[in-house]
Amino acid sequence: MRSSLLYLHRDSVVHRLHPVTKLVGMVLLFIPAFAFNRPLWLLPLLILLVLLLGVAKVLDNLRRSWWFCLIFFIVSVILWSFFLRDVEPTWKWGPFSASWVSLQYGLAIGLRIVYLLLVGLLFISTTRVEDFAFALRRVGVPEMVLLAFTLAFRLVPTFARSAQAALDAQRARALELERGGIITRLRRYAPLIVPVLASGLRSADDLTRALETKGVGSAGKRTRLKEYPVGWLDPTVLILLAALAGACLWLRLVLSLGELLPRI
Repeated sequence: MRSSLLYLHRDSVVHRLHPVTKLVGMVLLFIPAFAFNRPLWLLPLLILLVLLLGVAKVLDNLRRSWWFCLIFFIVSVILWSFFLRDVEPTWKWGPFSASWVSLQYGLAIGLRIVYLLLVGLLFISTTRVEDFAFALRRVGVPEMVLLAFTLAFRLVPTFARSAQAALDAQRARALELERGGIITRLRRYAPLIVPVLASGLRSADDLTRALETKGVGSAGKRTRLKEYPVGWLDPTVLILLAALAGACLWLRLVLSLGELLPRI
């Protein structure tokens, strides 16, 4: 079975962690992002996360997706800067208004969104679909829900490969997709719809037969091909991440540090 499109097979400490440790650790890493809404407090967390990506040896995925994070960051800063109504505006341009506080809050939300995206990137870059399914099963997710999650992980790369194969085949038949205006280009992509849909339906039919052959949905007790041992590093990582999350919540809720506005 093929792993996630973004999974990178590396020999790193993060890769060797137990799947449940990675899943719980991802949830714990989400907490610090919501503890602060002042940009100078979120920036060190973002730097820490980039360092974790370096420790996991998956910075290649960050280099491939930095533009995606940048788009989310810019859009978030613009929207929150001009449409935050919790503070008195300082500058006005027709229907638009902003203030120094709204700008800071926009920067904070932008950094928060990038941080959350990088947490997800760290998880899927170091966790195979099989490992993710094992972790969900261990935390009590029902089998049918688990099946839907794991299939969703595989649908995107499957359709991407089908679309790329159809695109290469049409280019080999002299279909020029890069020439002309935007409307002309969109019209030229129409021949790709039929082969991609046909490939998707064929894959769905093969998948249905494979699931029936493996007895999915049967009442019998299922066995697992691979077992994941728990090492000393797993509780250590969870304790450190829980301490980080607890410290961030304590700084915000008790000492009111890192708070620009009394909201998340």
